Amino acid sequence: MKMRRFGDLAGPFIPPARGGQASSLIILLHGWGADGNDLADLAYPISVRFPGAAFFVPNGPSPCKMNPAGREWFDIDDRVRGPVAAAPVIDAAITAALAAMNLPASALALAGFSQGGMMSLHCGLRHAAPPAAIVSFSGALLRHDDLGDGVNYPPVLLVHGTDDQVVPFALQSAAYDVMQSRSIMVETVACDGLGHGIDPDGLSAAIAFLAKYLPA
Repeated sequence: MKMRRFGDLAGPFIPPARGGQASSLIILLHGWGADGNDLADLAYPISVRFPGAAFFVPNGPSPCKMNPAGREWFDIDDRVRGPVAAAPVIDAAITAALAAMNLPASALALAGFSQGGMMSLHCGLRHAAPPAAIVSFSGALLRHDDLGDGVNYPPVLLVHGTDDQVVPFALQSAAYDVMQSRSIMVETVACDGLGHGIDPDGLSAAIAFLAKYLPA
């Protein structure tokens, strides 16, 4: 693992486990108050199924107001304008990373946890070149007023713990209903008894989902 910068975002970068040119890119967006190191270890179990994947786990652009040692994608109290303001820096990093690795957007998966899951949905559903797939762990669909019908949206997986007290589990079904109404291909996984986190069952479901859409 090393640090790399794409656009204005920097964070852990893990090259393909098999070496050589990456056949796919998986970008992981961390939760509020954490940083890229929080999710970087997920690269190793995922790379067992995707040995050709490179992983970029960027740090959020701003210090977390409640935990200055951590980072945030947007002010957690501004769930309407915050994602819109944060999206351009993520979009630019996606574009730069794909260009650096000479990969098309069809070889990209965008995933995230909590606030990072919110941003993976926000950016992935609106990026000019849609990714192959989106995975949101314990996230939420904060904005949907601009999601139109008849758009070629990427497939989405929503993974959420039933006992989540931070981002309520009910937000999974709310996001599912909106995406269904926009003809977005969306699947859900409910992790029984799980709080605000990622468990082995949820991770396994995400890997199986990505295997349907992402080059190995």
